Amino acid sequence: MISDQLRRSGIAALAVFAAIMVATATPAAAASPGLNFSDDKTPNPTIVEDELTIHEHDRAQMGDPLEYYNDAGEVTTLNASVNSSQTTPVGLRFDKVNAEAFGQFPRIDAESDNWATWTSAANWTTTSGASSSVSVTDADADGVEKVGVDASVASTETATATFGQNVSLESDPNKRVLTFGGTVDELTTDATVEVRVVDGDGDYRYADINASRMASDETVIANGTGTSLVFQERVSNLPLVAGGDGTLDSIQQIDVVASEANAEVTISWLDADRKGEVDLADIERDTDDDGDLETTTVTNIYEGGVTNITSLSTLGDTFDTATIADLSVYNVSYALSDLTDESEFSVNFSSGDAYNYPEKLELYGDLSVKTAIDLSHGDLALEFDQGLINERYAVLEVGSGVDSSTGFGNASDSAMTGMTGALSGQDTTAELVSSATADTNYRFHAVILYQTEEVDTIQDTSAGMGPTGSGGGGFFGGIWGQITAVVAMVGGGLGLSRLFGGGGN
Repeated sequence: MISDQLRRSGIAALAVFAAIMVATATPAAAASPGLNFSDDKTPNPTIVEDELTIHEHDRAQMGDPLEYYNDAGEVTTLNASVNSSQTTPVGLRFDKVNAEAFGQFPRIDAESDNWATWTSAANWTTTSGASSSVSVTDADADGVEKVGVDASVASTETATATFGQNVSLESDPNKRVLTFGGTVDELTTDATVEVRVVDGDGDYRYADINASRMASDETVIANGTGTSLVFQERVSNLPLVAGGDGTLDSIQQIDVVASEANAEVTISWLDADRKGEVDLADIERDTDDDGDLETTTVTNIYEGGVTNITSLSTLGDTFDTATIADLSVYNVSYALSDLTDESEFSVNFSSGDAYNYPEKLELYGDLSVKTAIDLSHGDLALEFDQGLINERYAVLEVGSGVDSSTGFGNASDSAMTGMTGALSGQDTTAELVSSATADTNYRFHAVILYQTEEVDTIQDTSAGMGPTGSGGGGFFGGIWGQITAVVAMVGGGLGLSRLFGGGGN
């Protein structure tokens, strides 16, 4: 008859067996190398990129700056990270932003038979002096509706492009905000461009593009050529020119007037209806001319070009569903710590006796940068932050273009290049591949020597890896190894034959 002790031991073993079965039936989380990458002594080879360009960032579908449409049209996230120490990690041009609000002037019923928007060149009219000319053309680009105004102007003359269809703002015209976004493509010497809001009898207020003015003045759109300019100013703050009764008592049209010499502008945003300025984003700007940059929410971009912002989340509500063409993401890292597929790495701790050290880590990692139609990559380099003295790196080598299906340790000697000579001392960064290329697999291999207490700190205990664990598991990493371990533990003191009811004494 089975004793109570034996029965209790058998029940305990079966309970552990059942627990293992339940645990292993649970879907596994994404794999990780099982290292503590917050420790300076932990190796973390990284491909670094100065500037990544996402050609279509759809804010209605995407939130992370590393999201993009893959070649199958699916939203995908790069397996990478952005340097968090940057104050402005992303950049964009506002003339490459497709926001619905940009084309909503005038704001009337879109189903009306005579509805018109400024974004169609056919809705503009032109006039000019006898020796001058002006044309308005559709200039859509970067997924954004635009119009181009190209004026050839003789001295003492003007050339005017007018949008007036369905523009009739009778109430509070001076409380409106004149908004102009776009590019100054040409501004020849002596040329001036005025963007005017005009009432029914010829009175108008204006903002200008003028080389003799300060770009940061509140009534100046720009003082030279430039891209991605944004101007917003309350109409009451703009200079008034009397052409009728001397009072701007309505807004009936918007004129773009070039005078004295040739000028060309491309308009991507035009409005004179809203009574408040649109918040663009948070940037770093020297707002008080003391030489120090401060974070500020801006409504005007007079510097032009790419505007570097503190975060996509700081874009104003106007841009919640906007699409950004050519979003720049700076200082992107494709690191060992970002790998989540266990086929991409191997981590093994073992005795370092052969090197006269208590422990050694043998590490393999396959690092690569994905390519896609919607991605353009900048300069890439494979770097290694050295957390130990040179002598601790018994092996350090890199293979460029190693087939990722080649088992770790099986790459030919000719495929791997020794890199210990690139090391320059603890707490320095070694450049292992100075001109890396996207879509190339770089195999990193290192044998690193550690003291026992260091091994304890560089392992990520939350990953469930023991002191001599590996990314590839092993017999005791599988279910049958775990079951055997339990059986041996429980049956060791009682005899396996007795535990499973075999022949007794």
